[in-house]
Amino acid sequence: METTGGGPAHMGKSEQPVDPRVPSQPGGADGAAQPPAEHIFGGGPPAALYLPTDWLNFLADGDDRDAARRRYERLIPQIYPNMPLEGHQEIVDGLMLWRDGLWTDGFLAHGIISVPARGKEKGAFWQILVAAMKLPSASAELDTTTLLQRMVGSSDLDHLTHVEKYQTEMGLGLGLIGRPPITLPGGDTVPDVNGEPRRTGMATALSYAPGAEFGIIAIGSCLDPEQDTQLAMLVALIAGRSKLITGEEEAGQETAAPVAPAG
Repeated sequence: METTGGGPAHMGKSEQPVDPRVPSQPGGADGAAQPPAEHIFGGGPPAALYLPTDWLNFLADGDDRDAARRRYERLIPQIYPNMPLEGHQEIVDGLMLWRDGLWTDGFLAHGIISVPARGKEKGAFWQILVAAMKLPSASAELDTTTLLQRMVGSSDLDHLTHVEKYQTEMGLGLGLIGRPPITLPGGDTVPDVNGEPRRTGMATALSYAPGAEFGIIAIGSCLDPEQDTQLAMLVALIAGRSKLITGEEEAGQETAAPVAPAG
């Protein structure tokens, strides 16, 4: 999985480190609480995230719920200028529920990239989630990539089409690309025009240091499965250039770097 190339976005370090140890907890006494002990997301040291600067990030305001609501209240009327004010309020309330749930569960970013179709160029709708992830204990001699490659085709991971190792700022990276079927509640799949399961594109990248307790994971999905490789480039870049802050490392040392739009 390459860490250079496509992705319809410009990238840059977040100005302040994001601390995944203090997610918001609406209704709590002080607005903060630890995630459940069994939860794999959240926890660990703060993260310096390398994120697109021109996407919609639902979690850009961190644990400041008031700032998030104000931003949504400015945004929704621009998207739906002809909708009654009551409709705007309902959407904002729904976004706040979604945002609070993600932040409480330990996610650090939920970005949306939406590009309308132009002429012969297809539109794009991508979603990317980023989180600090607690890593399972494993032998240093275990080759995770080889293990996953052997599992593909003989388990529920048969929708994976590519598994690859790559180098990251923290040391090691693991990238996955796949085309999972769209599954409804209850387990039924959505058929396409030919009666086959309709599929979406997905890409996941995990960045970590050898022997570390935590890593950074980026999980992306796209409506058009043919865009999975482009999505994977962006997801690999986000995970590969983000870092967990340890010792005297500080966030914000990199300037924004342009990334060529996907063609």
